[in-house]
Amino acid sequence: MPKNSYHRHRKRSTRNTPADLAAAVEEIRGDNVSGAQAITRRAAALVEDWLAGVSSEAGDAEGARRARRDIEDRLRELAAALIDAHPAMAPLYNLFASLLPCLDETPPGEDACARLTRTAAAFLEGMEEHNQAIACHFSEVIDKDAAIFTHSAGSTVRAALLCCGQAGRAITVHCTESRPVCEGTVLAQDLARAGIATTLTTDSLAFSLLRHARDPVLAAGADAITAEGVINKAGTLGLATAARSWGIPFYVLAGSEKFLPAASPGALQQERPATEILARAAAGLRVVNRYFDLTPLDCVTGIVTERGILTAREATSELAGMEIHSRLTDAARRV
Repeated sequence: MPKNSYHRHRKRSTRNTPADLAAAVEEIRGDNVSGAQAITRRAAALVEDWLAGVSSEAGDAEGARRARRDIEDRLRELAAALIDAHPAMAPLYNLFASLLPCLDETPPGEDACARLTRTAAAFLEGMEEHNQAIACHFSEVIDKDAAIFTHSAGSTVRAALLCCGQAGRAITVHCTESRPVCEGTVLAQDLARAGIATTLTTDSLAFSLLRHARDPVLAAGADAITAEGVINKAGTLGLATAARSWGIPFYVLAGSEKFLPAASPGALQQERPATEILARAAAGLRVVNRYFDLTPLDCVTGIVTERGILTAREATSELAGMEIHSRLTDAARRV
């Protein structure tokens, strides 16, 4: 996505009332197909849209301080609501962790809302730059004719696979359907249209194909990289465990915006509609539909970041030096 392209995703009407913001959050909550980066772009667009109708200055110095406190309170409420909507997605935490300090750092007389808007734009531009750098690092680590297996359809993995194709690599990509909403089918179609040799298979058949492929590599994105492991689409754990037992490399493609010290319980326990699996369940039948699972870092060959490839030990060390921003701890506890 080119610089500042997230402005094209803004709603045209400014949302300032609590009811407007709540409705917008519910729209984002209902997005069950988009990955963490796409959800974060929508969240940033919502913040910018809200800020467009807010004044951070109010006459005298005391009025200005009150205005900024009100902005911070509303921003924290918005952060908590969006994180509650998608608790597995680390970029949401990190977006708001970059926004909240802006109010402290904005000198008196400077427009705090404008600074917040610039910070949100810079965060999104950073994600896009990370995707480009990760794509380059990934293309260097795989063989030119590798059989790449992937699960779900994250933005970072998509960018890396398209980069390999544009570089003339003779790769073959094997996509899973990624049930229950089958976003993997969209990725497979996009790659095929881009001229990349692509196959689409059911989630369960992928294990057999992975085991018998020539020079296979498993590559997946992440909604979060935590000390406990990689949070990604349910099914990643099974593929990663199989890859480790068969000696197949497994790379996770994730920028620094995906790093989070610890996963919230809600990240893995959030239930999605049972009807996505079974339209009409028999009386007494409980249908479990969770989108995410947790893959231990010792299953991972390397985490491809914008700065290079980290081992599990290096990633653990980096995570040990991080903490959730103090103003977001309440939001993290909620979920």
